[in-house]
Amino acid sequence: MSETVERTVKGGRSAFFENPDVDRLLAMLMRLMTEHWALKERVLTLEALLAEHKLLPEGAVESFEPGPGEDARRDQESFAFIQAVIEAAQNIDPQTDRHPPAAKN
Repeated sequence: MSETVERTVKGGRSAFFENPDVDRLLAMLMRLMTEHWALKERVLTLEALLAEHKLLPEGAVESFEPGPGEDARRDQESFAFIQAVIEAAQNIDPQTDRHPPAAKN
C-alpha cells in the first residue's frame, strides 16, 4: 500500500497518495458517503414524521416486503445507478480531473 503524503495539486485539491488515481477514487468515495448520509438523514426524518402523524406505523419500513414487480424495478434502478457511477469514473480525464466535453453531432 502506498504511503500517504499530504500535498496540494493544481486547482487546490488535496492530494494524499502518490498515485493521483487513488486520490480521485478517495474523492469520489467521500462524495458518495456525503450524499448517502444526507439521504439517510432525510429518510429517518420522513419515517419519524410519518410515525408521529400516525400515517405509518413504527417498524413498517423494516417489515415491508416488496412484491415481484417492485423487486424487478428496484433491481433495474440499482443496476442503472451503479452503471452511471462507473461510467462517470471512467470518463474523468486524469489530466484535468474533469469530464471531457460532450461530442458535437
